[in-house]
Amino acid sequence: MITCYLLMLLNFINLFLTGLSGYFHFDVLGANHARFALFTILIFSITETVVMYFFISTGKGIKSAIENGLGEISLWSREKELKMKVFPQLMLTVTLIGGLFIHGGAVDTGAPTSWMHGYIFIIAFAHHIWTLKLKNDAFKEQIAIISELEPDPASN
Repeated sequence: MITCYLLMLLNFINLFLTGLSGYFHFDVLGANHARFALFTILIFSITETVVMYFFISTGKGIKSAIENGLGEISLWSREKELKMKVFPQLMLTVTLIGGLFIHGGAVDTGAPTSWMHGYIFIIAFAHHIWTLKLKNDAFKEQIAIISELEPDPASN
């Protein structure tokens, strides 16, 4: 989970710098806007994959613990509800940021819709900020669910 938070911070900084670089036309660490955007989308993809993996793997562990009688079935309902809140928004963020990156490539080639790129960035970045709060709340709920599981008596 700590890795997720560190990657999410790096992700936020990269997206912020990429946006500023695009609006104010300056290089970031010697990379122009397009090159830094490429670095940013790679880190973004890794980050969102790691976050999804965290929820998938801990969810699988919770399900296994419940099946072994180490928790109430209501915990699984909470887990499913949590995933139904988080995953659609994570996928929307990936779609928005990914679409922004693809549109950036079109802008670089002189697409007539280049005026839209700044607006798409604002929408995608605002949604990403909102999902940061959503992910933080989801991490807290996931840990709460895990903490409500009973210890395995066989491990004593």
